[in-house]
Amino acid sequence: MGIPKSSYYDWKKNDCKVKSKAPHHVWNKTPKNVENKVEEYRLSGNPLKQSPARIVENLEQRDNYLITESGVKSVLVRLKLNGTLRPGKKKYHIRPKAEKFLDVVSVDDIEFMRFNPHDTYSLNFSDEASYLAIESKVMSHKIRSYDIIRGLKMIRAKYGRYPKKIRLDNARAHYALKVAKFCKKNNIDMDFITKGCPEENWPVESWHRNLNQDLIYRHGYGSVREWQKAIDDYRYFHNYQKRLRSDPIQRTPAEIAFAYTTPLTQARIKAKLKRKHIGQTSVQKEINPNIASRTMKIQYLQALSVSEMCVS
Repeated sequence: MGIPKSSYYDWKKNDCKVKSKAPHHVWNKTPKNVENKVEEYRLSGNPLKQSPARIVENLEQRDNYLITESGVKSVLVRLKLNGTLRPGKKKYHIRPKAEKFLDVVSVDDIEFMRFNPHDTYSLNFSDEASYLAIESKVMSHKIRSYDIIRGLKMIRAKYGRYPKKIRLDNARAHYALKVAKFCKKNNIDMDFITKGCPEENWPVESWHRNLNQDLIYRHGYGSVREWQKAIDDYRYFHNYQKRLRSDPIQRTPAEIAFAYTTPLTQARIKAKLKRKHIGQTSVQKEINPNIASRTMKIQYLQALSVSEMCVS
């Protein structure tokens, strides 16, 4: 069988069990009482006694025992205490999603570069219930308190009322006294997210991701006016043409916000129902051939090289 006889007979004498290769005696093993001290210092909760270097220092000065820092790390690994000091991931709170348009509006800004780093900013307002990108204002200075107030006034002028609540991060401009007074005067609740947890402000962060991937990373306009025009065009596409995959009938944000369905959405729902009853291969004969003519045609002054806007 190709097995040395000595190995075979040793295996047979050991009740057909593989002999452990571990040595019977470890000459450099850390004594048990020292391991207990290492564990005690690690779990003490005192930052001056928890790190391997601090444990070495305490063992030398308090217990008169010399040990290297790598030896302490080996003990911590053996006791499964090596990763206890790593900062845990912050727990963020996801609030119940708003049910109506303008119940909750997420506010945040995104910065990008025209000529120099941090020379262009876009202040964005996104509705939580419908994902509608309400407004995106491009400017060449860092966001200030009056920019937020101006955006809220724009919402009032365009939609007839202020949002019931705005959700903001912990930027200095968001904590400005002017913003707080304006919101209190107009009965707007201010909800600040947990520091370091942008997931709580997910509607506007989702809009930032789409804006970056489909527009900002692909273009390099030189003026604020060109950037504003490009973002306005993309925002129109996002609100009125881009279907939400999370929506059961895949409506656009505008359809969800304003409670209507376009002829194209109605035709798509009918086609989906017919596909269930008739089948995938024969459904094309039953679908109205004029569906394609119902597609909304939007004329752009300048074509945008985004994946979802490309027409085959």
